[in-house]
Parts: sequence; structure tokens; C-alpha cells
Amino acid sequence: MIDLKDAAAFLRLCETSNLTRTATLCNVSPSTLSRTLNKLEKDLNAKLCIRDKKGIFITDAGRKFEEFARKTLNNYAKLETELDKGVGTLSGICKIFCSVTASYLFIPRLLNELHLSTPNLEVKLETGDPADALIKLEDPDTDFVICALPADIPDNIQYVDLVTFPLVLIAPKKPRFTANIDISSLNLAEVPFVMPEKGQLRYEVEKYFMSLEVSPKVYSEVSGHEAIVSLTALGFGLSVVPRLVYEISPFKNDVIVMKELPWSNFRVALCNLKSKSKDKRIKVVHDLAKRLAPSFSPDLTRRRSDNVLM
Repeated sequence: MIDLKDAAAFLRLCETSNLTRTATLCNVSPSTLSRTLNKLEKDLNAKLCIRDKKGIFITDAGRKFEEFARKTLNNYAKLETELDKGVGTLSGICKIFCSVTASYLFIPRLLNELHLSTPNLEVKLETGDPADALIKLEDPDTDFVICALPADIPDNIQYVDLVTFPLVLIAPKKPRFTANIDISSLNLAEVPFVMPEKGQLRYEVEKYFMSLEVSPKVYSEVSGHEAIVSLTALGFGLSVVPRLVYEISPFKNDVIVMKELPWSNFRVALCNLKSKSKDKRIKVVHDLAKRLAPSFSPDLTRRRSDNVLM
């Protein structure tokens, strides 16, 4: 007989492809999760996954069981709702605002876990400029934002740290502003710079130039971190962007990482107003984010394989 908790654990494994991170999500030790997988394979008389030093590979049999488990858990959640008739079941709508990059890296895992643990809680997602994130919390319909934390965190904000990473100075591989460019010897006072329009990134970039005692030659001020990488890749100037944004950009191969800013410490967090913290919907998502937070950093670490030139 298949235990529904074991089926949910396998779905998490399919999502993370990592035994240790899945164990963290399930609040068990890796050895306990390994025994759960062995039991599932014994009960089903099939090899569901191949585990080696490189990670987890889900077999064809595993994919079939994944489909079965997802349907079964969905049907069970519907049955619970029908039998419960709304009493004691957490439901409603939770709205999250974040950047496009954050929606790629954090939202899928968050939604997957919410669907497993609180299937009747609907999540609405809005993407936009992360510089506007904290202001979005003033909108009564917005419950959470994912953004970089400012140096002085407002007293009315409750937050969960998700990841911390550096900023990187990037340059186009094919610049439009000069010929025969020597990337390693660029003078930042003489080349055009793509500047963030506002927000925490703008603050960090201005601090960087102040440390160099340089006034940037601004080509353009851009709203949205992803667009900064795009303009840089097209050759219009240099820029500073969060490494996370650079790593996931479709224009990554068209730019060169010149250096990491050694003093930068970009903290990305899930934030909400403290005044809403007693709301059951808010508490569920907040507590889940705290549990998921350790699983995000390993994903970023795997992406950090680029050569730094300066």
C-alpha cells in the first residue's frame, strides 16, 4: 500500500532532483528519505530513480509514478475539501509580486510546495521591476513581494532571507562604443554605462562608482534588471547587475563578466507587512518560505562556473 506522504516526497524529489534538498523539504534526514524511496520501489516492484554522485535521474517508471502520484494527491485534496465542506480548510487568494528572474527561480518551488501542503490556497503572481517591490506592499491586494533588502529595512516589514549573492560588472562581447576593445583595461569614466533607474541596485551601483571616485557616463537608465543585461549584450555599454540575473539571462553568452563587486551583498527575501502576519494565509506562506530557503542557495552555486577576468 502506497502512503500518500511517500508519494508527496517522491514528487518533491522529481522537482529538485536532489536527495538532500528533498529531505530538507520533507523535514526528514537524507537516510530516512532514502529508505522511503527504497520502500516505494519495493512496493511497486520498479526502479523509480537512479542515484549517484551526479544527482538523481528519474526513470521511465518513475515518471509514470510521478503522474499517478500527482493525480492521486490532487484527487485526495478535492475529496478533503468536499468532506470538510470548507470548515477548517485554509483557502483563499495570496498575491505575490516579484521580478521575472525571481519568478523563474523561487516561485515554482514555492507553488509546488503550497500545492502539496495547502492545495486550496490560490496564488496570484505579478511580475515587474523589483525596485518597486516594497512599495507594492502598500497595495492591500499584494500580500508578498520578493526583492533585494535595503540596507535599512523598514520596521513594518517581516521577511525571510532566500539567497545572498554578489553583483557583477559585465561588458558586451561586441561593444558598439569602441573598436578593438581591451576589456581588462577599460576606464569606467570613459565608456557608456547602462544604469538602473532606481531601487537597491541603483544605490549599490552609485556606491561602487563613489568608491572608485568616478562619475559614470550614463548611456541609459533602465527599469528592470533583466533589461539591463539585454542592453549590455547589444553593445550599448557596461553595467552592474545581480549575478542571479546574469546567470539566468538568455543574453548571458553575449556579455563578459569583468569582476564581482567584492563588497556587494545582495540579499533577496520574501517580504510582507507585519500587520498581516497573523493572517493564516500569510503565516502559511511565510513559514513555508523559511523551510524552503536552504534549498535555493545550492541552485545558485551550480551556476557559478563563469571565468572572472579582473
